[in-house]
Amino acid sequence: MRTWRKLSKLTAVAAVAGGLAFTATPAAIAAGDSAREKAAALTCGGNVFLDGIRALTISENGRDEVYLEADGVKIWPSGRYVSMAAGQRVEVDKCVRPQAALRLIEVDDLDPNDLIGRVILEGDVTKDYYFCCGGGARYRIGAVR
Repeated sequence: MRTWRKLSKLTAVAAVAGGLAFTATPAAIAAGDSAREKAAALTCGGNVFLDGIRALTISENGRDEVYLEADGVKIWPSGRYVSMAAGQRVEVDKCVRPQAALRLIEVDDLDPNDLIGRVILEGDVTKDYYFCCGGGARYRIGAVR
């Protein structure tokens, strides 16, 4: 039985490190958070892993259409933007350099795009960063080092 548990844990860590998605119960996810963080940090080498972004409040009625830049270059999503509702969390899963300047932008088709907020990553810590308060929106992104 112990061998099976060890093999299960190793498989889960390998799946995360390889960028594969897996689903589990909330209790299993909570128990696997530190393993996932360690695997993510290893995947990025000396860089910072951007985990998920959550819309705490949004700037428009219904949904914000957002994208993320690092040092002036769009890094997420692969499409034009991601449409997010208040309370929604979306995986980012990107590696960026320590001390990178992140900007969260809200797309406006009729007006210039809006800057929701800007943060500078602290390269040596794992923490949540907050983008605030362009258009009244507030977002949180997790960074793992």
